[in-house]
Amino acid sequence: MSSIRISFPWPPAAINPHARGGSPWPKINATKKYRFEAKTLAQLAKVPTAPDARLVFTFHPPRRAGDPHNVPGRCKALIDGIADAMGVDDKAFRCAFPEVFAEPVKGGAVIVEVQL
Repeated sequence: MSSIRISFPWPPAAINPHARGGSPWPKINATKKYRFEAKTLAQLAKVPTAPDARLVFTFHPPRRAGDPHNVPGRCKALIDGIADAMGVDDKAFRCAFPEVFAEPVKGGAVIVEVQL
């Protein structure tokens, strides 16, 4: 089994599924931007087409990150961006999310190991 490790930026707070607010546009715009960024980074990593890929996540939070169980919901746009780069539907992806955070890094990072 081969794999590719890709580092993505920490997901913006605006795309938190629990976020409340008036206008939906900040969340919509942040989601589109994060998805495009994820697609671009996956393309640069030359991720091959694999409709049944396994995605293993490692969360390196910024200095204060909150609850690790809320982060997977913020990664939907990232998963969609990887699928966009592959040209596949993400419905067959198998995702493994950590129970705890890894060590913090400046600005935060999400490392995804795409197992093919």
